[in-house]
Amino acid sequence: MARKASQSEEREKQRTPGWETEDFLRVFQGRTGNAITRNRLNRYLREGLLFPPGKDGRFGEKHLERLQMLEHLRSRYGMSMRDMAGIFGVLEGRSEEPVREVVTEKGDDRRRKIIANAARLFAGKGYHGTTVDEIVQATGIAKGTFYLYFESKEDLLVEVIKNLIDETLQGIDEKLRGKGRSDFVTRIEAKGEELLGLYLENSELLYMMLGESVGNERLQEQIQEVYERLAERLEEDLQWGVREGEIFPYQDLRTVAYALVGMGQTVAVLVSASDREQLPRIRATVDQLIRRIFSR
Repeated sequence: MARKASQSEEREKQRTPGWETEDFLRVFQGRTGNAITRNRLNRYLREGLLFPPGKDGRFGEKHLERLQMLEHLRSRYGMSMRDMAGIFGVLEGRSEEPVREVVTEKGDDRRRKIIANAARLFAGKGYHGTTVDEIVQATGIAKGTFYLYFESKEDLLVEVIKNLIDETLQGIDEKLRGKGRSDFVTRIEAKGEELLGLYLENSELLYMMLGESVGNERLQEQIQEVYERLAERLEEDLQWGVREGEIFPYQDLRTVAYALVGMGQTVAVLVSASDREQLPRIRATVDQLIRRIFSR
């Protein structure tokens, strides 16, 4: 009977996903390229930063994900055990319930969910009125998980803007497909209308992104990436217009594309500050200007 019980336990152990300690450390090194000592692993366990292994003494994917977060915070930001304890809510005397994470989600899905919830909160409460704690609570993740995907709330703001631009560009493509073959000015107007809507609906976030970038070289680089994406799409239209013989063949179409981006942003400021009765006049003037600038 003892032998049968032992065989049954062995089969159950083989069915249980996870690793014993040494295997767990090797898997971690294989996944991340970084080694971790047994002593540091044990300290994470003692401090309550890493939850204990299962009854069979084996570690699973949830342990691996948490350990990756901890090592990321330690190596990237130099956080102490106490700092990390504050993030994960395990300081002595803390009464809040820890966030229960949905561990079955893929990383990309979880990242998209963080961005979507941040966009909703930023729109409702403003950027400065929204805290990282509120974002992680709305997403159902631990605070440490947030910092696995984003280095700061500033980084998240840029990703929210990029996501809004992606959606806007998709809307532009759908609108142009609905128009069939169209001339250059029609294509530019379609993009201008969608981008104007993006600006008017999210002006606070766009202003905030520009304001937060002052003196922040890394954030300025990310904003430059946003401008580059917009300019690239406009440059494609310029190239198309030149090939079709519809517009004047300027020497440097990339510079022209950036000029259009800058003009569009400035016109959006004008529109946002004007009465609605002035909008038809502003749009007609911009249309006239575009036709004059690009006429052969």
